Amino acid sequence: MSRFAVLESAIFEEWARNQGSTLETRFRFTPSDCFETFPFPNSIDLLHDLGQQYFSYRQPIQLTRQEGLTQIYNRFQNQAEIGADVVKLREQHVAMDQAVAAAYGWQDLNLSHGFHETKQGIRFTLSEAARREVLDRLLALNHPRRTDEQAAAALAAATSTAPARRRRKPKDSGNSSQITMDM
Repeated sequence: MSRFAVLESAIFEEWARNQGSTLETRFRFTPSDCFETFPFPNSIDLLHDLGQQYFSYRQPIQLTRQEGLTQIYNRFQNQAEIGADVVKLREQHVAMDQAVAAAYGWQDLNLSHGFHETKQGIRFTLSEAARREVLDRLLALNHPRRTDEQAAAALAAATSTAPARRRRKPKDSGNSSQITMDM
C-alpha cells in the first residue's frame, strides 16, 4: 500500500502528466515514460497506513454509490460536489499528498490544495506554483538517478562476458554404422 499511496498522489500525477504523451486530446499514460522514470522517495514504508486508509475509504464509496472510479473521481474533481463522503475523500487525499511530500523530505513545500485551473480544467489538486515546484524537484531527483543507472548499465555491459556460443552438432552424413540386434 506504500506504493499505492505514492502512485495515487498528486505528486505522481504531476510527473505522469508531464512525462506522458497525448492521444488526440487525451492524456496517455505510458509505463516506460511515466512509471519507470519516476523517482520514488527513498523510504516509503511510513506511507502504508495512509494508502490503506485511502483505499479502504474509497472502496465503500464506490459500493454505496454504485459507481466506478471514473464517476467517483468526476465527483472528486467537481467543485459543486459537497457530499460528505467526497469531501472526506479529498481530505484524505490531501493528507496522503502531504505524507508523500514528507517522504521526499519536502516539509517546506506548501502544496496549497484546492480547486485550481489546469490544462484539464478546474480540478482539485495542487496550486500551479506547487505543481511547478514539485515537477522541478522530481526532475532534480530523476537526473542523477538516471545518470547512475546509465553508468551501472554501461559498467555491466563492459564487464559481462558473452556466453560462449555452442557449436552445432555435425549432421549425420549417413556413414554411421548401425547396430542391429538379432534375437
